[in-house]
Amino acid sequence: MTKAAESLSGAMSIMDTSGHKELKWDMNNSEEIAAAQEIFERLMAQGYSGFGSKKKEEPKHVLKTFDPTMEEMVMVPRTVGG
Repeated sequence: MTKAAESLSGAMSIMDTSGHKELKWDMNNSEEIAAAQEIFERLMAQGYSGFGSKKKEEPKHVLKTFDPTMEEMVMVPRTVGG
């Protein structure tokens, strides 16, 4: 019996006032990647910070650009202290 090819997917958790939303994409689907990249770029333009890792179990690092090969991303809105 042969093992089916693993379909790699990415996930973006978007923190907001409602808690958080999650967006997933198939790393082999260019339309899903383009939609995720558009959302990433829109959030970055709004002042969000992005953190991610290639593997979920790895520590996250700061993202400046969208990388569709990231298994996990977290988008955090700008916070204002007071």
